[in-house]
Amino acid sequence: MRTRLFPAIILTALLAGCGNIQGQLDNEKISSLRYDSVECPALIAQRSRAAAEVSRLTNGQGYQDPNVIVGLGPILPDYRAENQKKAGVLQGQVESMSRSIDRRKCGTPA
Repeated sequence: MRTRLFPAIILTALLAGCGNIQGQLDNEKISSLRYDSVECPALIAQRSRAAAEVSRLTNGQGYQDPNVIVGLGPILPDYRAENQKKAGVLQGQVESMSRSIDRRKCGTPA
């Protein structure tokens, strides 16, 4: 019994160390505090450029997190296309910039 499971255990261990998709998705979520030191007009412009790049990379469809079966994220490799990976990183930046802008009320009259 144990010898039959050994190849599956080895395969699972190898896949878990090969840039799993859940780890990559977690790395795309970043703190908005890193943008709090950027001036509001510059941050709004930076966010607009990043959002435009996401739109370009996804052919105008916008970025969507891949559907990963619950529990398999740590053992599945990152199977997304290169453009989707780049769009995911940029989308994480756009979202964190938006949170910083909202929190500081940039662009809102005082």
